[in-house]
Amino acid sequence: MKIFGKFFDKELPGRYPENVQGDFYVENQVCITCGAPEAEAPDLIEHSKIEYGHCYFKKQPQTPNELNRAISAMQVSCISGLRYGGKDEEILKRLYEAGLADECDHKPKGKYRSRL
Repeated sequence: MKIFGKFFDKELPGRYPENVQGDFYVENQVCITCGAPEAEAPDLIEHSKIEYGHCYFKKQPQTPNELNRAISAMQVSCISGLRYGGKDEEILKRLYEAGLADECDHKPKGKYRSRL
């Protein structure tokens, strides 16, 4: 799928098929079974029972606490396989300020700097 925008033209990463529908997802074939994201958010992320070891979002964050855990899981991901495909400006701002701009499929409207 191609995204054409004012700032960029890029092909979006493929989603692992077991991801539940929503903005947070794990990129297909980018999991190395490290267990760190799942340990950070076990209520949101688990490892596939179909394909050995690949992690995926089994549930989308719905509360502020779940959103915090989803973002923490993105931060501890060993190879940046967890991604945000949404366009919510507040979430994009948090991700950009957390140094996770490369794990976002879309750019925010505002200009944010990493606080790392």
